[in-house]
Amino acid sequence: LPKGRCGRMPDRMTAEARMDALYAGLPKLACQQKCQDSCGPIVMTELEWDRIKSRLGYVPRVKPGQLTCPMLHRASGDCRVYPVRPMLCRLWGLVKKMACPWGCVPERWLTDEEAVVYLAEAGGVSDTVYRQVRNG
Repeated sequence: LPKGRCGRMPDRMTAEARMDALYAGLPKLACQQKCQDSCGPIVMTELEWDRIKSRLGYVPRVKPGQLTCPMLHRASGDCRVYPVRPMLCRLWGLVKKMACPWGCVPERWLTDEEAVVYLAEAGGVSDTVYRQVRNG
């Protein structure tokens, strides 16, 4: 596959820009950063996973039985990958079924259907890149 600058595939750079644009379309939420107890291991797209590994510089591991997110800083509880957190994390607090227990309210609630569309669109952006890699 042809590589772009820094060894990245041009299609992946485009996909990352599309993913960032998708994230930017989500309603804003003034987060109080108190909901770490709600963070746990989740599913995410391959592109989101690769961005997390790149940000951390290693592959985070979930220990058997671990119910907290491995990306949370143990001492502070801060999310170490907040700028590249997956879509599912970004939807937290934006959908009434995933309302913030600390009272943070988005500028606009997303419907369940909108949340599903956002998740599907994130999956589609990722699949476009990784399908090309697999079919290479």
